[in-house]
Amino acid sequence: MIVTILELRARLMRFLQRFQIVVEPVVKFIVAFVVFRSINNAIGHETHLMSLPAELLLAFLGTFVPPVILVLLGALVALVHVYVASPLLAILVAVLMVVLYCFIARFSGKYGYVVLAVPVLFLLKIPYVVPLVLGLVATPMTIIPTACGVIVYRMFTVISTAVELEAALVWGQGNAANVAAEGGTTSMIDDILTLYIDVIDRLVADKQMIITIAVFSVIIIVMYLMRRLSIDYVFAISVAVGAIFCILGFLFAGILLDTDLDITSVVFGTIGSMLVALVFQFFRMALDYTAVERVQFEDDDYYYYVKAVPKINLTVPKRSVKKISTKAEPAFSRLREKEGARAITKEERYAMGEELGEENEE
Repeated sequence: MIVTILELRARLMRFLQRFQIVVEPVVKFIVAFVVFRSINNAIGHETHLMSLPAELLLAFLGTFVPPVILVLLGALVALVHVYVASPLLAILVAVLMVVLYCFIARFSGKYGYVVLAVPVLFLLKIPYVVPLVLGLVATPMTIIPTACGVIVYRMFTVISTAVELEAALVWGQGNAANVAAEGGTTSMIDDILTLYIDVIDRLVADKQMIITIAVFSVIIIVMYLMRRLSIDYVFAISVAVGAIFCILGFLFAGILLDTDLDITSVVFGTIGSMLVALVFQFFRMALDYTAVERVQFEDDDYYYYVKAVPKINLTVPKRSVKKISTKAEPAFSRLREKEGARAITKEERYAMGEELGEENEE
């Protein structure tokens, strides 16, 4: 069973390496399409951008740009949706996006996909995949794009609610028959400004957002420190430790800060995310801890203790088809050429066998 899985992994890696020039753009296209579809489903107000041709065109553009530009495209699409729903609220969203984009572009441009992955995985109920995977492959610097992704998700959650409240407010003001035109407009503007101030206050005081950023940051740091230790099965242990920190972190933070936390969703989401992280690590790098070697050597300045863990790289056997022909073929061919296309009698076949025997004796 294990050998079969390893052969499957070897075949898949060989396929990806062989057709990388085709696979990579296809994967980028799928990722970009999922991102734009998720944005449209979450805050869709502009009907033209929600059409399938528009999503495909945006995904096609996102295929050939770096991650940081893909983040910019996603931000612009989201901003257009917010502008259609509320032009004044779009100004606030634009300011927040500019600040977040500057952080991403300055400190972690190559991890732009993280900012997009966090909101999408939140919608799929497995956002914990992000810190568990980053803890395996990245440095603590990825805390910045992770935090930005969490802020983006919570921001659009709050803004979606604000847009609905604003629509209800405008509808109520428009149907107030006993309010004078000028006084009604002034009152409506005051109410909308109050709503915007409430949006900012909710973002700043969002306990759920603060807890998520803190727990994800702790997971990335702990896993980064764990995987640098010289112990067997360190990557699997790091994933398990990160999952434990995830569950306990959300549990204790929810109790201390008195937040409405669905611990069941956290537990099952963490377990699913842990499985995804383990599968990712298996296909990224499989190690054979039964063949560990420890080497000691020195130079003029240092004495070295080295632990070498070999990678599991199975060679997939190539299937070759061999053509097997009988030795009677030359005699048979000569007989066919001599006698033409008529049927061969039993006596002729017997004579052909004797002729073949004489050829073998010679």
